[in-house]
Amino acid sequence: MQKSNLLSLDKAIKKIKLSFNKISSEDIFLQNALGRCLSKPIVSNVDNPKYDVSAMDGYAINYNNYVKINKKVTKKLKVIGESSAGNPFPKKIENLETVRIFTGAKLPLGSDSIIIQEDINNSSNKNFVETTINIKKNQYVRKKGLDFKKNEILFDEGTIIKSRHIGSIAMTGQTWLTVSRKPVVSILSTGNEILRVGEQQKKDKIPNGNSLMLASMVKEFGGIPKILPVASDNELDIYNILNSSTDCDLIITTGGVSVGKYDLIQKALENFSRNKTEFWKIAMRPGKPLLFSKINKTPLIGLPGNPVSSGVCCLIFVNIAIRSMLGDTNEFPIFENAILNGELSQNDQRFDFVRANINYRSGNAYVTPITKQDSSMITKFSYSDCLITREPFDKIKSDGDIVKIFKFPNNI
Repeated sequence: MQKSNLLSLDKAIKKIKLSFNKISSEDIFLQNALGRCLSKPIVSNVDNPKYDVSAMDGYAINYNNYVKINKKVTKKLKVIGESSAGNPFPKKIENLETVRIFTGAKLPLGSDSIIIQEDINNSSNKNFVETTINIKKNQYVRKKGLDFKKNEILFDEGTIIKSRHIGSIAMTGQTWLTVSRKPVVSILSTGNEILRVGEQQKKDKIPNGNSLMLASMVKEFGGIPKILPVASDNELDIYNILNSSTDCDLIITTGGVSVGKYDLIQKALENFSRNKTEFWKIAMRPGKPLLFSKINKTPLIGLPGNPVSSGVCCLIFVNIAIRSMLGDTNEFPIFENAILNGELSQNDQRFDFVRANINYRSGNAYVTPITKQDSSMITKFSYSDCLITREPFDKIKSDGDIVKIFKFPNNI
């Protein structure tokens, strides 16, 4: 097998992961915690439920007293009160007594089992109930701490809070969480042809689509995007903008990292007294000219200017950087299996990300490559919902073959 002299995707990912540390924390209100990353675990300081409660509407009884009643005759119990959620019966039940109880209500003292209302016959004056049913001890009872117990860790540090987590955390009584603060990510577009965001269309100019796309991705990954002024194709202009922006957690640039006359990012970086290039160029398509550097201790990821290349590199590398700063412990990236609907030619020396679409039939995932893969075609990128991933020098793939895919995160 041939070998590539470019840095492999795996090594580039490893370098990014090792270069970012978890950032500082902040306390936020639970209601605002959706999508945030826990910086401290959630430890319950209560049991849930706090006491034994009824799982059904019915009648609370003492099992041992109940089974002592002659099984051959109808069992008659005196109703001495009622217990509902938030309004428990305050007294202890004695032999041959019962309490009308509703779902979620605290079991009265002396009771340990529930007879559901469907198994009860009410007497005419409703002071007594009768039944012939046989029961099991603790039936229809949710025991104290069934869901979670006091001092139990519900969610570990590094958990990304989802909607379903919030309900569980609320049940612990906690209203403030310690989470990683959102990293600030500055975004610089370069090029004489690039308009400022919101600037009116002009001849020979193009909208700044990359900055807006990248900003939305950064926000979705959990960061705070900060779009910088557009830099012209001028080394000093690029340097000045970067030099005034090193107070953030990460800088990402788009454009200017290849080898053309107007690719000036690396030249601009040479003006920094503290500048270290970690790598430049990787064995990946799209995205070969990816740059990773540090200026005045601020990490910088230089993305290609072609929108698809920029977007795919952001999906992988900027995403990993932000995850690392947040302390996100989830595995990433994750590649899944799918059945190829179409054909793929033999791959070259680069790890290939092929824009594609998924559809599901009979429980199986089928993936269809998009016909045109040019890295300038942002709309084709928009139409796709996944990327077929191919190892360097991968062989021809035919219809029905199993391939690996990378599914886009939510809202990407």
